[in-house]
Amino acid sequence: MTETTTAAAQDTLGRPAPGQRHVVAALFVDFGDKSRPPRARYECVPCNYASPIATGVNAVTAFVATAAHEHRITCINYQEAS
Repeated sequence: MTETTTAAAQDTLGRPAPGQRHVVAALFVDFGDKSRPPRARYECVPCNYASPIATGVNAVTAFVATAAHEHRITCINYQEAS
C-alpha cells in the first residue's frame, strides 16, 4: 500500500478521501524461537500510543486477545478516525 499525499485524496482534516484505506493501528507479534520468548506490542497511529511489550507465551496470548479492543475503548482519536 502506498501513501497518497495529494490534496485531492484527502479531506479538510487530512483524512483519506472516501474509498481510500489507511492504517490506524498495528499489532506486532514476534513468535520467538529457541533463543528468545515470543513478544507482542500494539501501536495506535492517531494518538501515537505504543503499548508496553508483552513477553512470554501466556502474556502474549492474553495481550493479543485484548490489546486492540481495550485501546479502542479509550482512544478518542481512533473513534474519530473510524
